[in-house]
Formats: sequence, C-alpha cells, structure tokens
Amino acid sequence: MNFFKGLSNRNRRFVLGGGTAILVLLFVFVNTTFLSDAEVAADAPKEFSLTDFAAKSLPLIAADIQAKAIDMAIVAEAADKDIVAAGAEFGRDLGNKSFVFAVKTTAKVKSVDENFIILDVPGASAQDTFNIPVGLALSGNPLRDVTGTITFGDFYDQTQYQDAANALKDLVRSSIIDKLDLKTITGKTLEIYGAWNNGPLKNVYNIQPTSIVVK
Repeated sequence: MNFFKGLSNRNRRFVLGGGTAILVLLFVFVNTTFLSDAEVAADAPKEFSLTDFAAKSLPLIAADIQAKAIDMAIVAEAADKDIVAAGAEFGRDLGNKSFVFAVKTTAKVKSVDENFIILDVPGASAQDTFNIPVGLALSGNPLRDVTGTITFGDFYDQTQYQDAANALKDLVRSSIIDKLDLKTITGKTLEIYGAWNNGPLKNVYNIQPTSIVVK
C-alpha cells in the first residue's frame, strides 16, 4: 500500500518533515543523560571559602619562602643588571618578563609613611629603594605565585583566582603588618622573609612579607 498515494506534493513534504522531526527528537531523547537532583548538586561548583584558603595556604607559602629565600640585596643587584637573567637564576617565570622571587633581608627601618615601611638593606645599591607595603601599595600577587603550587586550575574562574591572592594579602595585613607599631618602628632592625614580583618601576623593590621579626 502506498501511504502517500493521493497526497499532494505539499502534503507529502509535510508528512516527511514531521517524521524527520520525530526521528530527531527520538535521537536527542535516547542520547540525553538525565541527572538526579543529587547528581546536579555534586556537579555544581563547590563553595569556596577565601578565609579557609588563606589560613591553610599562607603557612605553607611562608615555609617554602623560608627554605628557598635569596638575600634581597643579591636579587636586586642581579635584577638591576638584567631582570630576565635574574629571574632565570633566582625566581619563577610568570611569562612576559614577569618574575617572582622568594627573598629575605635583615634591614633597618629608614622611615615609615602611609603606604610603606622604607628599608635600608645592607649591601644593596644606593639607587635601589626597598619597601614593605603597608597601605594601598600592598598589591599584586607575589604570595599566590611564588611557590608554583597554587595555579589557575585550582579555581573556578579568574575572579576566584584573583580573590585568592587578595585573601592572602588580607591575612598578611591582619596577622603581620597590623601587629607592628608603625609609630615607633623607625630606626629598628627587622628580619624579613617574603616575596617580590618585578613591576614597571625599575630599582623599586616592594616585599610582601610572610614573616617580620623586630630585632
């Protein structure tokens, strides 16, 4: 029996088109994976606690820096000459001629302002400026990046990755910097461990600390 006998060409096209649509729908249905509410919840991005991340990570970063730190004067001398060569010898390559270094120094405080503790680093060139950022200058991501163990793939997206760096800085401020008496610290000697990431200003070294001991 010819099902299409007696149908106009237009009606034949309609019937064929409808049959094709049904076949497509069946194909989609058969090849679709249906998830339970529990499976959907398990597949969703996990809640990320910045506070927990920083509290867990900062001690590990500090220990790594303590073990690997190079004297700041040595790093600065090499960076003044050639930042790429300095990065290859002492630091971690972040790409685009950006490097991060684990550093240490025992230095006297020259002065303090709203943004910096300015240091007199022994053995360093007089053309170089060494600071511990205490105000808005506490910026960048050297603590997140210095060990190489914290990577973008550990986070849900770029925003969370940046938030992680900010959380580390917030903890450094509250647990290290805010415990210093900035009004009386000038003239005192500090033993410092931390990280430095080169930036656009040559001969300026802003150290984000993981440890400050007033001698």
